[in-house]
Amino acid sequence: MNSSRIALGIDIGGTNLKLGLVTESGELLDKETTPTPKSRDLSDVVTTLAQTARELCERRNVKPVGAGIGAPGVVDETCTTVFWAPNFPHWIGQPVRDKIQEALALPVVMDNDVNNFAVGEHRWGAAVGIKHFVACAVGTGLGGAVFTNGKLYRGSHGAAGEMGFTVISPDGPEVMGLPGVVEAYVGRVALDRLVDERFKTGEFPTPRRISELAKQGEPRAKEIHDILAKHLAEAAATWIHLLNPEAIVIGGGTVHQADYFFERFDVHLRMRALKTHTERLQILPGKLGYYAGMLGAAALWFEQAV
Repeated sequence: MNSSRIALGIDIGGTNLKLGLVTESGELLDKETTPTPKSRDLSDVVTTLAQTARELCERRNVKPVGAGIGAPGVVDETCTTVFWAPNFPHWIGQPVRDKIQEALALPVVMDNDVNNFAVGEHRWGAAVGIKHFVACAVGTGLGGAVFTNGKLYRGSHGAAGEMGFTVISPDGPEVMGLPGVVEAYVGRVALDRLVDERFKTGEFPTPRRISELAKQGEPRAKEIHDILAKHLAEAAATWIHLLNPEAIVIGGGTVHQADYFFERFDVHLRMRALKTHTERLQILPGKLGYYAGMLGAAALWFEQAV
């Protein structure tokens, strides 16, 4: 096998570490998921990553040319460390990229998980051939990324694209001490509250199950997705008026295969935005699915490797 065309994609999450061997055409050759060490200490995570990567590569008998990392939190402008990581506070300012690179004995590139999601969708997924788009991932929180003229826009020090902190209400619930931001209305805490209010019979459907029920016409599930779509559209109207993208790409576990959510999002967004900005706008579900962060990390390597 020609290993020169294989990269290791790594997605670091608070619950799991996802690793995959990915070809330059986006084929996922093999993958492994392992629990994130409970300590979340950098050295413990690095040790676990190195061991899991070694086992994965030995299983396929390949040596990747490099690795892409999806880091937790906001990655700085040098793409070597994080300066904001709520679930990994001890990582802030640490040489994250260099520690992983040393342990893997591979050249490594790094960015945050949703930036990588956008890079992956642009290279292999829903946004192929699209130069100007906004990407967001609806899950535990709401992450975002911006592509302009075919390139990821990272801002002055790497923190661009925090779409979850778009204010949609002056006095709404808070996230990180900031009131009325859209993440407070569409993140997992908000979703669980909506589910708890509507399903009182002992059943507590998962996000995937809510999508299935909505597709089957279950009225409570449809109402939940309509509420989420409305709030996300309130924020997305600001994004498209400010950036005038060709497309909005939406992924994340909450809206995976959520057909009804996308129907309602389209309706709500077009009610809240100028026709000049919506008449050619594409609203696209992400194509890379559950492993989007891992595939995106590998895509980052292929995008940046010389």
